[in-house]
Amino acid sequence: MDALVNAFLAIGLLVVIVLIVYLVDRVNSIEKETRRVAQTVTTNPSASQDPFFNLAGKKLWDALSGKAPEGLTEQNLQELRARYELVLHKHIQSLFEEGVKDGQRGLSGEPKNTRMIRTAKAPVESWIPAAQANALYKCGLDSVQVPQESWGPIRAALDDAGQQLFAKVQLVLQEPLSSALMPDPSGQDAGAPSEAAPQPVLAPVADDLSAVPASETPPKVHPQA
Repeated sequence: MDALVNAFLAIGLLVVIVLIVYLVDRVNSIEKETRRVAQTVTTNPSASQDPFFNLAGKKLWDALSGKAPEGLTEQNLQELRARYELVLHKHIQSLFEEGVKDGQRGLSGEPKNTRMIRTAKAPVESWIPAAQANALYKCGLDSVQVPQESWGPIRAALDDAGQQLFAKVQLVLQEPLSSALMPDPSGQDAGAPSEAAPQPVLAPVADDLSAVPASETPPKVHPQA
């Protein structure tokens, strides 16, 4: 009887030892796989689900204007610029639009230079220098307070602000901002109709992006006739 009990105990002990060895092996396998995945993500940040590499606001601006954090390669920066170009266009457009709206209401304010920009994947916080933010807002404000035949200096200021912003983040502005936001009333812009003198036109840059201030959604602007 004692021999039978000892045999069962021996078998049970053997089973426990086998289970322990199996579990240790599985834990080691899982740990190795975890390290491999972590190393892959570390060496290739573009594999991250965040298209802006976890950068936002002024940190995103700084990265694109020559102060990139450690770990970002030149290829990563080029990817960032390609994605941020649309964000910057929408940020600029929203500031100009806010100025137009306030001008139509007879108001004047100081715009925030930080805005939430919605993208197809997720919203991203965008930051631009206050000097350019104020200039873009004032151009929108002045565009509805100044006769169209006197738009020249406003259009020049708008184009200058756009050139400065794009140059700071090492992007090329394909056409002056005024071509889309303040078409030349005389029809001198390429493709601009000569028979009409349009009010500021806020043409969308991309269907999957829309800009809103960090605190509220601006109402749509209805240019005056």
